[in-house]
Amino acid sequence: MLKMADILKNRKIMILLCVELLLVLLGAAGLFGKRGVVAGAEDARGLLTEGISLPPGVYTARLYYETQEDKVSDFGVTVEEQFHHTLLCNYSPLYMGINMRECQFYLLDSVEGLRVEVEANGASTLEVKGAEIVAGTQGSLIFLFWVLLISIPLDGFCLLSLCHKKSPLPAAKQRAVFGVSALALLSSLPVMVDYSIIGADLVFHLMRIEALAEHIRRGEIFSRIESVWLAGHGYANSVFYGDTFLTVPALLRLMGFSPDSAYRMFVALVNLATAWISYVCFRKCFRSRDIGLLGSALYTLSPYRIYNIYNRAAVGEYTAMIFFPLLAWGFYKIYTEDPDRKGYLWNWVIPTVGFSGIIQSHTLSCEMAGGVVLLLCLLLWRKTFRRRIFTVLSLTVVMTSVLNAWFLTPFLDLMAADQYFFGHNADVLVQDRGVLPAHLFYTLQAAGASSRFADTGMIETEPIGIGAALLLCMGLWLWLRAKHGRETLTKEQRTERRAADVALLLGWVVLFMSTNLFPWDFLSSCNRLFATLNGSLQFPTRLTGVATVCMVVTACVMGKWVFRESWGAVPGVGVLTGLSLVAALFGTFQLNDTLLTRQEFIRLYSAQNIGHSAVLGAEYLPEGVDINHMSYHAPVPSEGVELVSYEKKGLSVRAYVEASQRGSIDFPMLCYKGYEARVQDTGERLAVEKGENSDVRVLFPKGFSGEIRVSFKGAWYWHLAEAVSAVSAAGLLGWYVWTRIAGRKNKNEKNSDYHSQRGK
Repeated sequence: MLKMADILKNRKIMILLCVELLLVLLGAAGLFGKRGVVAGAEDARGLLTEGISLPPGVYTARLYYETQEDKVSDFGVTVEEQFHHTLLCNYSPLYMGINMRECQFYLLDSVEGLRVEVEANGASTLEVKGAEIVAGTQGSLIFLFWVLLISIPLDGFCLLSLCHKKSPLPAAKQRAVFGVSALALLSSLPVMVDYSIIGADLVFHLMRIEALAEHIRRGEIFSRIESVWLAGHGYANSVFYGDTFLTVPALLRLMGFSPDSAYRMFVALVNLATAWISYVCFRKCFRSRDIGLLGSALYTLSPYRIYNIYNRAAVGEYTAMIFFPLLAWGFYKIYTEDPDRKGYLWNWVIPTVGFSGIIQSHTLSCEMAGGVVLLLCLLLWRKTFRRRIFTVLSLTVVMTSVLNAWFLTPFLDLMAADQYFFGHNADVLVQDRGVLPAHLFYTLQAAGASSRFADTGMIETEPIGIGAALLLCMGLWLWLRAKHGRETLTKEQRTERRAADVALLLGWVVLFMSTNLFPWDFLSSCNRLFATLNGSLQFPTRLTGVATVCMVVTACVMGKWVFRESWGAVPGVGVLTGLSLVAALFGTFQLNDTLLTRQEFIRLYSAQNIGHSAVLGAEYLPEGVDINHMSYHAPVPSEGVELVSYEKKGLSVRAYVEASQRGSIDFPMLCYKGYEARVQDTGERLAVEKGENSDVRVLFPKGFSGEIRVSFKGAWYWHLAEAVSAVSAAGLLGWYVWTRIAGRKNKNEKNSDYHSQRGK
């Protein structure tokens, strides 16, 4: 076992630690540097004409202006001599209705003559009032982040090397450590550039990250409606679309990273999590590190997952795919272990964690995974309805609901409270969006550019399928199964064969459902519920992700049977390594083709350049709202109602109102269930209803005079659900820690007794 003395005696490691400490201190010293306004006020005119000198760092330019024309003008910063990547900046649009606009920019070197530039673009009413540049500590925070990010794995590698010298690691463990790291690195190849490849949903998800970062910046950590959407009106994206895991890129944004960089780092982290979790799950299932590595390679580099990340930028969907292997591991344990063994009833924990991760990432993926699990339970109905197995399955449903009650309660409550644009999906027919049968056997994993299969067929098709590596594994499994079909198998082998067969059957059923041969349109015409479910699916191709994890389970069983085969001079581990390399080879081709052929990319340094209305299909807008009328505007009082004073921060309004007659005021906030208006002095509640274009309308009685506060509060049972989920999560975490400590204590006692017996 490695001791501290061994580390202290190693001169190279001590030098490395000292260098890292000096770099940390250097970064920490920068946190106390100059911050606040570095140019502006009296020299505001100079910022617009002559310019100033600035050292490297992260800055924010602010422009104070007035205009009567929306988004015609924009502004940013420029320098006299622009060297390669000295100045990183996007110009921000200027909106009517607000008097100040910000633009974040980065200086990688000292510059001379930096000035604020305003492009009127034909605007006749633009009047610039002033400008300033603000410095912060983001540059030092970014420096510290990179020092720590590089130091931690580097130190870990050094410690691992010391451990290996003292007690050599098994070859299987070495392959696993370096193999999983290589998979994460390889799958992140398209983010190792200074831009992001534009996918269909990219701007929407960048806006989600920015909205979440803004709420954290304001201290509104548990806010359900993001105020930066729709010109400050707010959008209930967080209620209907879980953004728990987007906290990571949001924190990177607060640290100072650009929206583009934060997103690419999130993608790399997702790839690492997918590679590691899939390795652990398949290793635990089949009790082999090499099988775990094979499963991780096949799953992490599966063409549909890569397609989701780089072709579609489907953040919710590819984040949910992190947790699919947990479902495979969990239900493998439930249906293959002896139900009468001690501790079997705790098998609900793993699938519950898996379902919870999927719910917090992408609710539609949870519906798809839940449907396949239901099909599995029906297929294995003889086992499903055994008392202890059914108890575990029931506990999975109950505990998943309890742990996610804080998200599901507002989700279901708001869904039932109003009609939204996503209701239009019920009338959408999806069968012609399914893949062609040829896609199921498509082996050339190119990036592709077309998913309009009904119109273009396979021409430049996007890589929607399970890929050549998994097809090869399926072929090997069928060969092995036929070869050993008549042999007498052990109980373990029979269990593995049944698991592989069931997973293969489920996988092909789901793949068939992803094609244009499955009667989606007929089912929609038969029943309104089917029409709603089919419409919410939008694209049958989404089922490919669930099918992939089913096929990987079969491939892992195939891999385990390979160990028992005689392959001449090539051992079974060599065959598994070869299959992993095949997966890597095809995955590398797809990743490189993505980099070389995707023609649209974005370098986004300022969040303001995203805009405020990137809501894709506007699924979460209440019916009747015209998004084109969403603009920054003042409250609109009715006749006889006077707005004496008004202040709006996020989705909270303070106003002093006088009403000579009964009337109302429409405040620029989108009216979802959960808004309330109270009189500041008395706490009296005022009636709230939908106003023009679904703005929040507050009603006032005749003769009212006083200060009011209007804000989004949600419902009391939302907070109760939050408490239930928090207590449940804390209890589950406490149980896990206690069992780990107790297990380690029992192990130490057994070892102590063993050595005592040997001593005697």
